[in-house]
Amino acid sequence: MSNDSNQPRRYDAVIGGQNPPPLSGAVLGGLSGVKRRMASGSLETKIAALKEALKYGQNGLDLLIETLNHPESEMQWKAYLLLKDRTETSVKDALKDYIPVIYHQLRDHLAAGNWLEADRVSALAMLKVAYREIAGGLRVEDLQRFPTSELRIIDRLWVEYSQGHFGFSVQKQVWQSVGNNYFKFGDRIGWRQSGTWLNYTQLTFATTAPLGHLPAAHLTWSGLKRGQSWQWYGGTEEDVRFFEVKSLLQRRDF
Repeated sequence: MSNDSNQPRRYDAVIGGQNPPPLSGAVLGGLSGVKRRMASGSLETKIAALKEALKYGQNGLDLLIETLNHPESEMQWKAYLLLKDRTETSVKDALKDYIPVIYHQLRDHLAAGNWLEADRVSALAMLKVAYREIAGGLRVEDLQRFPTSELRIIDRLWVEYSQGHFGFSVQKQVWQSVGNNYFKFGDRIGWRQSGTWLNYTQLTFATTAPLGHLPAAHLTWSGLKRGQSWQWYGGTEEDVRFFEVKSLLQRRDF
């Protein structure tokens, strides 16, 4: 019996007359069928084919690894999500220094020293990872369960390009150094001055800011939405931000 993954397997359906085949249909023609679906015009069809590729062992994984450099950013992102928790050596090697597409803008702004834009796109990337793009804000529970791998990538970029001046891990060190005291933390990183919490627009988007001053845009700074599950946290932005900071910086996984 042939082991060629490009050929139909025993239980693969092989039909004609539909182009592209239905999304819920069986894989057509083995891995070659997967590749045909990935070349179709529908993004939904292409993404469904990516998932089917995992049924074809190492050859399927190789196809997903190739897709990390696909011309369409959404295909790159979906391939990354399917690969990032895999344990195969080939996958680990491919992802070792890989920066997922949703962080490319963050990397570029950080490299250029555009700290305000970097902060903005950092928050947008976090919304995408947490599936909160439509909601437009992260909740405490989103920060508590934010994927460790993504948190580390964002932090690594901030730390690397600011030469250790900004980043979640830098903020965490400050947080621990003041005994997890939110007011002392705010004073130390420059979010609070003379006993008053600054507005987001008053922050300093330059490396002249105190250590750990950024990132900050992922937190609640204004426009507290009443109706959401965080209403019980308290009545002000400062109350909400305290729980957000605590939920993120007291995590032990980064």
